[in-house]
Amino acid sequence: MTVGALVVLLVTALAASAAAGPWVLRHAAPALVRAPRTAVVLLAGSVLGWLCTALALGPLLAWTMSGPSLLPDGAAETCQRCLDAANPFPTTPLDSAVPVVLLLALPALGTVALGVTITVEALRRRRATARTGQLLRDQARPRTILGHPVLVVDDPRPFAMTLPRRHGGISLSTGALDALAPDELAAVLAHEHAHLRQHHHLITTAMASISRYLRWVPLIAASEAALGHYLEIAADDAARRRAGTPALAGALLALGESTATPPRRTWSRKAPSTCSDPTASATSYSPAPAQRGCFPPLP
Repeated sequence: MTVGALVVLLVTALAASAAAGPWVLRHAAPALVRAPRTAVVLLAGSVLGWLCTALALGPLLAWTMSGPSLLPDGAAETCQRCLDAANPFPTTPLDSAVPVVLLLALPALGTVALGVTITVEALRRRRATARTGQLLRDQARPRTILGHPVLVVDDPRPFAMTLPRRHGGISLSTGALDALAPDELAAVLAHEHAHLRQHHHLITTAMASISRYLRWVPLIAASEAALGHYLEIAADDAARRRAGTPALAGALLALGESTATPPRRTWSRKAPSTCSDPTASATSYSPAPAQRGCFPPLP
C-alpha cells in the first residue's frame, strides 16, 4: 500500500467512525452491558485511537509531499533529510503548494493545545471537587459502617455519594441509613466502594477533559455520554456480587423514593445530583427515581 492510499484510507476511516460511532455504540450496548469494564476500555480506546489517527495525518502527508520552504536553506535541508530517513514508504514526494513544515507544525500545535485544555479542565474540576469535599467534611460526621469509612450527613432525604478519598470518600445521609435494610446498606456501600476501588473518578475526569472541546465529533460525544452508564453498571455488578441482586434492587428502590435533591448547604453549585450536568462534582447514588446515579468527572 502506498502512503497516498494509506492517507485516503485513514481519512475515510476517521470520517466514517466519527459519523457512525453513535450508531455502533447503540447497537453494541446489549453486548457491552455484559462486560462493563471492557466497555469502558473500548470507549476510552476509541476516543484515544481517533485522536491519535487524526494527529498522525500531518506526518503522513509530510512524507508524501514537497512544497515551498518556510525555513532557512540549511534548516530546511536538515529537516528534509530527517523526513527522508524516517519515511518507511519508498515513494517520491509530490509537489504541492503546502509547506511541509505546516504539515508537521499543525499536529504538534494541536497536541500542545489539547494537553493544555486537558490540564486546565482537570484542575478546574479538581478545585470544584475540593470545595464540595470541604463542605461535606464541615457538616458530616465520620463513621465506620460495615468496615467502610463513611461521612454521615444529617439529612432526612436518602442519598449516597462518593468523592475521591482525599476529598471525603463515601458519604451517606441519615435518611439513607434509616431507609436501608442491612443487606441494602451493604449493597450501597459496595457500589460506592467500587467507584473508589476502580478509580472511576479518574476515568471520568480524563474523558471529560479530553472531550470538552471535541464534542462536535459525534463519536467522542457519544463515548463520553455512554461512559457513565457503563461505570454505573460496573459498580452495580460489584454490589450484586457482594450483597446479592435482591439487596441491590431493594437499595435502588429505597433510595429512589425521594424526588428531592441533596441540600444545597451540603453541595456546591458545581455538584448537583443530576447526570445531565457535565460540571457536577460528586458521584450520586439514586437521589431521584429513574436516575441510578451519575458520574461527573472528578480529579
